[in-house]
Amino acid sequence: MELLIAIVIGVLFGGGTYLILRPSLIRVVMGLALYSNAANLVMIACGGYSPDRTAPFVNSDTNSISTLMDPLPPDFILTAIVISFAVNALFLTTCYFVYLDHGTDDPGQLPVNKLKVENDFVE
Repeated sequence: MELLIAIVIGVLFGGGTYLILRPSLIRVVMGLALYSNAANLVMIACGGYSPDRTAPFVNSDTNSISTLMDPLPPDFILTAIVISFAVNALFLTTCYFVYLDHGTDDPGQLPVNKLKVENDFVE
């Protein structure tokens, strides 16, 4: 099971890297989404998830600590999923408005604003 999760994590990181290196803002956002999913799987793999372990409840019939699971990694993963969903929604909305304003989502074709800084203190 750990080998399968490791392979999936590698594929997600590889796919995310491939998409981030493509010249399209939408693909960059999708690559970042794959990165966040891969990071969530890393936390699952490091959190010691096992199907035979249960969450610790106060009124549990089991008294053995070896059958209990640490409840913090799933909580962190759930929080990370919510945060990554919000960040992806923000990035997709930004990409949509960039496309509406400029007619392209290629970062190489977007205009670059060059600031003209005038310094009054230099003679």
